[in-house]
Formats: sequence, structure tokens, C-alpha cells
Amino acid sequence: MSATFVREPKEDESIDNGVVQMNVLVEPGAAEGFAAFVSTFPPLGGGPPTHHHDLYDEAFYVLSGEMEFRVDGETARVPAGSMAWVPRGATHGFRNPSTEPACMLVVTTPEAIDLIIRMPEGLRSPEAMQALFAEHDSHLDGPPLK
Repeated sequence: MSATFVREPKEDESIDNGVVQMNVLVEPGAAEGFAAFVSTFPPLGGGPPTHHHDLYDEAFYVLSGEMEFRVDGETARVPAGSMAWVPRGATHGFRNPSTEPACMLVVTTPEAIDLIIRMPEGLRSPEAMQALFAEHDSHLDGPPLK
């Protein structure tokens, strides 16, 4: 039987990976097969380069503000209270298109969180970013959304 627990975000545990501020709620290894974090995007803030993951899905629940997602070439605005589901293999990107901050709860696998935490390593060069994504069974498909 697994233990249940309550975890509240702590300001001193937030991570700024150079693209977004995030607070890990369910850390890799704390639960089998999934992890969760909250990401805060600045106004008119960019997201990651468009990419896809070979081995895992992602669910994005917009807590506040509005996000724009592009999944396999289709673009949609996702307002607060809505969810975007990105299945493995789907090319996707996202950004905050508004003049207000946006916040999302992301539920994914532990491997995805490791990729996001280590994002500053990839910001050094395009080659470093490609290697970081490849190490996590993921692939860059294009630039961030504009």
C-alpha cells in the first residue's frame, strides 16, 4: 500500500530554469510513474522550443491566466480552468500570449521533470539542448512559439 500525503508549494523550493518558474509538488520517485509541478509564466512569456516525447504524455491544467498551445500544428488558447492533454509523440509547444502572468499545473512522468529542471544546461547552445532532450527520449522540432 502506498502512502498518501499533502504537499504545499514552498517559495524557497521554486526553480527558475531560465524559461519558467516552477515548484515541484510530487517529486520524481515520490509516486510511481508520475510527477507534478506548477509552472508560472511571465506576461507575454515564451515557453520551450516545440518538441515531442517518445515515451510519455503530459497534462497541463491552467490555474490562472491563459496559455496558447500548438499540438501537431493545431493552435488553441487554453483559459484558466481548462486542460490541454498532449499524448506521447505529439509535437507541441506553449506560451503565455497575454499581458498577465499565467500559471499551470503539469502532471507528467518523473523523466519530464528532470528534463525541465536541467533546462539551463541546454540553454548553453543548440547542441546542448538537443543532447539534453535526446537523453530524455525527447526531440526538438522547432523554435518556441511566438
